Amino acid sequence: MDIEIIQGIISLLLLILLAPLFSGVVNKLKAKMTGRIGAPVLQPYYELKRLFRKETINASNSSFISRFSPILNFVAVIIAAAMLPVGFWKPLISFNGDIILFAYILGLARFFQILAAMDIGSSFEGMGAAREVTFALFAEPIFFFTIGSIAFVSGAASLYEIYHSIHLDNISYMVFVVICSISIFMLAVTECSRMPVDDPNTHLELTMIHEVMILDNSGFDLFLYQYSGYIKLFIYTVLEISFFNPFGKESYLVYAGIFIVIAFALAFLLGMAETITSRYRMKNIPQYLLFATAIGILNLLIFTFTQ
Repeated sequence: MDIEIIQGIISLLLLILLAPLFSGVVNKLKAKMTGRIGAPVLQPYYELKRLFRKETINASNSSFISRFSPILNFVAVIIAAAMLPVGFWKPLISFNGDIILFAYILGLARFFQILAAMDIGSSFEGMGAAREVTFALFAEPIFFFTIGSIAFVSGAASLYEIYHSIHLDNISYMVFVVICSISIFMLAVTECSRMPVDDPNTHLELTMIHEVMILDNSGFDLFLYQYSGYIKLFIYTVLEISFFNPFGKESYLVYAGIFIVIAFALAFLLGMAETITSRYRMKNIPQYLLFATAIGILNLLIFTFTQ
């Protein structure tokens, strides 16, 4: 077997296995910031194990869509993870133009989840699906005006090549990359249903977005949705980390150290954001997303005209 394929498989397995751990670290830090002991960092693994062993019960009025959507959602997220470059290793799926496929594979995962929510026929789940579609409309340009701006500057169209074109060797380029990372952080908060866009801990259906769409899921189906949520958050975390890795120096020890430090810093920022901020009103969320898009556009224009 080709060494690049083996490296891609190892990268994908690391992403899948470490994703719940990152969410556990975020929850632990958030608990510490609010003066609580909190659940152990391995709690997401315990919850996934519990859900995996439970029986799946489908609504009586649901169709085959509700039965197939969880697995299709999970597979789509796994495919997106397989396209993500981790360090010096080439991802399992990599080709010229894969940046477009990456964005819309994640969109396909969202589509299946929305479809299943509407299939149940619940007014609450339909409301959550409508909100998810609306905010996704504003979220997608953020990705293309941030990762896309680096692709424009570097002339590359593959995620692997785009990130490996980043070399923080001058101040203007460093500022450009830092601002791109801020936009991606705001996108991650939105796509992964975190504060201030959505509250992952709320139990009030009228204010839910993501959680309300999976209210009628249980057992293995809920396991798939929860696990895909952990992986999706970790995907955006790796996208953030890759902005600051020294790809020019192929030192695996240095890479691992920087990966851990930046991942912990992002977990801290995410926990702090969910501690000190409150959820925005629904009417204010599009403004928040448009602000992130504007940052990406202005960042590209400023960098282009100052070179």
